[in-house]
Amino acid sequence: MIHTRGQERGLSLVELMIAMGILSSVLWLGLPALKAYTIESALIGAADIFKGEFRRARSVSIRTGRKTALRFEERDDGVYLGMYSDGNYNGVLSREIAEGTDQPLEEPVRLADNGAVRVGIAPGVQEPPPGRGMLDPNRPIRFGQSKMVSFSPLGTATPGTLYLAGHGLQVAVRVTGTDARIRVMIWRGIAWQDEG
Repeated sequence: MIHTRGQERGLSLVELMIAMGILSSVLWLGLPALKAYTIESALIGAADIFKGEFRRARSVSIRTGRKTALRFEERDDGVYLGMYSDGNYNGVLSREIAEGTDQPLEEPVRLADNGAVRVGIAPGVQEPPPGRGMLDPNRPIRFGQSKMVSFSPLGTATPGTLYLAGHGLQVAVRVTGTDARIRVMIWRGIAWQDEG
């Protein structure tokens, strides 16, 4: 169609307002999904960092021939993570860390609290399989009765789980005992799914 001068037509103010309203509605409807995706990405990213730290501690233990442990320490200003080496071949023990027998391989570092991800358990989250109950929000670090995961020179580990929470989502970083396999699982409010 050939337009001649005077026949060109633009959008009226009403048409422009309707188009802007539709665009705003689409964006508004997509924001919760974008927010959930962002939080999930942050949780999985944090879980991958812990997975890497667990693997690094296992590698140090195998390389040095000494038990090595990652210890979560709760202080007034947050949670710290430190790596320790067995000083007398009886395992890394909290008492021996305090006495100086089991030495830090590096100074404990404070875990960042960015508000979206925290070491914790949200209320109303079921235990990962094979558990059948609900998780205790007061115990987000579960390696036996301690807050320390130990690795042996044989490649084994203290079995347990570290829980990370974000708005409506929960992540579990699990360590198996016999082969120190580390798995990341995510709870999206319905069931646990293995993320590898």
